[in-house]
Amino acid sequence: MKGIQTMIKELWNFLCSLKLAIVLASLSTLIIGAGSMVMPAHPEIFGDLDRMTLTNWYAAVASQHPLLTWWLPVAGLLLISLGVNTLCCFCDWLMRLRSRWRKTGEYLIHLGFILLLAGYLWGAWAGNRTEGLRLPPGKSVPLPAPEGYALRLEDFRALTGPGGRPIDMISDLSLLRGEEVVARKTVRTNHPLLYQGLVVVPLSFATETSGFRFLRPGRGLVDLVTGETLELSGQERLEVLDFAPHVLRQSNGRVRRIGDQLRSPAFLLELRAADKQIWKGWYLLREGLPEALEHRLNLRPVGPLENRISVVTANYDPGAGLAMAGGACLTAGALFAFFSYYRKRRRQERPEVI
Repeated sequence: MKGIQTMIKELWNFLCSLKLAIVLASLSTLIIGAGSMVMPAHPEIFGDLDRMTLTNWYAAVASQHPLLTWWLPVAGLLLISLGVNTLCCFCDWLMRLRSRWRKTGEYLIHLGFILLLAGYLWGAWAGNRTEGLRLPPGKSVPLPAPEGYALRLEDFRALTGPGGRPIDMISDLSLLRGEEVVARKTVRTNHPLLYQGLVVVPLSFATETSGFRFLRPGRGLVDLVTGETLELSGQERLEVLDFAPHVLRQSNGRVRRIGDQLRSPAFLLELRAADKQIWKGWYLLREGLPEALEHRLNLRPVGPLENRISVVTANYDPGAGLAMAGGACLTAGALFAFFSYYRKRRRQERPEVI
């Protein structure tokens, strides 16, 4: 029994050892320093590291180049080991707090490092980075993370300079959890939307074709977009179920989407009378009205309907709050240690530093 207790005590002393901390910190510094010299020479491998979480990048890119990226998991293992060593030192200090309370500053720095490391690991494991998220006006776009949230663009304005060059992008955004709006923010350069680890910043803007404008002889102009309904004679009505800027009709008669550029636009329509469906199908503008609509409706295409959409970057880091707490502990610990040191020098508890 005494032998086991001795072994546990020796192991605990080893985990709390300052020598172990020096060795782990030195090895981590050397490996990360050597690896950082490899990165500029291989942008094709490391260029997307800032656009993805570390775990996603390692699975998608780094695992394909083990000879150039082996140092990353080794450095990560060393840093985690250093974190365990620091945590053991902090716990050992807590158990002897009555006799070691004067070293509070040093151990607040220990705690700050532990929180920073834990926050980074949490963010790398459970976080998400999404670039190029396209937000059409008035539509809710689900976010990859956190789950159950969506962004809705309420309004978008692009500020341009004298030469027409865009100088800022202003997006009025709403963050929804289900149907509930949990945050609203006017997002622009250096003014992101922040919410519980989620950061949304403007990236660019684009133009999207949302539908088409038609002339109905005798009734004027009508805009067909997804969700629009046209009242026909009697109790019949025509509902626009979907719009596609570019489609291809295959040999079997099916319609397949090709892309987002306006080339061969088409509408998915449904003809109903009361609650009964009479016809449903695609209307390709190049082919003219389908046979089921020829005698019910007269439409003449005028031009496309275009909307400016906001393109944003949405990053989710669940460990951001933990990392912020770690930074606060580091700052408080450094200040505490600084004033404590000079106080002890005035009391001649520390030798002069020459």
